[in-house]
Amino acid sequence: MRHTFRSMSMAALFAALFIVAMPSAMANDYTDQVTDKFARGFANTVTGWVELPKNIVNTSKEDDVGMGLTVGLVKGVLHAVGRTVVGAVELVTFFIPNPEFVEPRYVWEPFEKDTTYGTK
Repeated sequence: MRHTFRSMSMAALFAALFIVAMPSAMANDYTDQVTDKFARGFANTVTGWVELPKNIVNTSKEDDVGMGLTVGLVKGVLHAVGRTVVGAVELVTFFIPNPEFVEPRYVWEPFEKDTTYGTK
């Protein structure tokens, strides 16, 4: 009888620890996601304008300087607005975790990669 009570007590203790530890692990995951989204939103809001020179340089390398100064300029303006708006929305809604919407994550990584939008 005593052995059974001890076993039941140990099982209850482990179950209680599991139940207490589970929300804690979820909270850490949630905290990591919203912190990451806030930082990403802030960085993209502040550095969205870097899309302008990025697209001019990248288009000039792919084609020529004339295309870079025309097509690259237009692409840069559109991507600067897009990245800044997405960053601002992420900044305002940081408490709702969701997948990233802009690829690459930040304008500078890698600088040569064209910006795309959409979830993975």
